[in-house]
Amino acid sequence: MSILGFVIITAAVFFASEFFASKWESERLLKAELKDSSGNSWNLSKLKDKFGIIYFGYTYCPDICPTALNDLSIALEGMGHDRHLYQPIFISIDPGRDTRQVIKEYILHFDQNLLGLTGTSTQLKSFTFNIGATFALQKKGPSDQDYVVNHTIGYFMVTSTGQKLPVPIRKNPKELRKVIIKVKNKILENITGE
Repeated sequence: MSILGFVIITAAVFFASEFFASKWESERLLKAELKDSSGNSWNLSKLKDKFGIIYFGYTYCPDICPTALNDLSIALEGMGHDRHLYQPIFISIDPGRDTRQVIKEYILHFDQNLLGLTGTSTQLKSFTFNIGATFALQKKGPSDQDYVVNHTIGYFMVTSTGQKLPVPIRKNPKELRKVIIKVKNKILENITGE
């Protein structure tokens, strides 16, 4: 009987801890403020009823970031009448080089609805931590301007209520579109509790 009791208590503690950790992260994510490419404050509440699809990257990225944003643009273009459900978001994690103007010009190369965001280093670290992503500038010194930024590769789907799930990179936009729909449906299940 004591082993069964231990297992039940352990499971209860695990699920309660997971619930409160997720709730804490969502609350912190809801409070996070970033800036759009026009300098306006932005937070998750601006999504309203849309599903945000976030990609963290930087404009000086030679290959992975533009490929991921291009794949996302094509995947969303193929959504047909459901395209309006999604808000693509590029969050630059290189505020030292990616000014608002640089981001504004960069996002023009992708989906016409792509939202470009950034923030201070502190804001970005908080936002990425609470969503489950990481990044690190690989500078050789304080004045180094020719550096790479190591960062989480993948997308994250978020809602205005702080729901979040990762969306893994796929080989092509068609596969990515299928995964986006599956993740959206999973979020809807989590919200409705079905």
